[in-house]
Amino acid sequence: MHQQDDITTIEGLAQGEALHPMQQAFIDHEGLQCGYCTPGQIMSGVACVREGHAQSDAQTREWMSGNVCRCGCYNGIVEAVRSVREAQG
Repeated sequence: MHQQDDITTIEGLAQGEALHPMQQAFIDHEGLQCGYCTPGQIMSGVACVREGHAQSDAQTREWMSGNVCRCGCYNGIVEAVRSVREAQG
């Protein structure tokens, strides 16, 4: 189905030892706790910013609503996405 497509996973975001800005933002804004949902949350955050679906906190919450965090880190997740969006202008 996706033969010949480039698919980026969480392992492909960092450049060597340097974390991707979204990975660093999740750390800085405490957007994780147990880590179970973190890879999916980070990849969704990257996609939301890249595709323009993070223009407001409400829009970010809507577009990322399919990712469930049992630890309740939603505020930190939204803050992380917002910080990356603002840094990228």
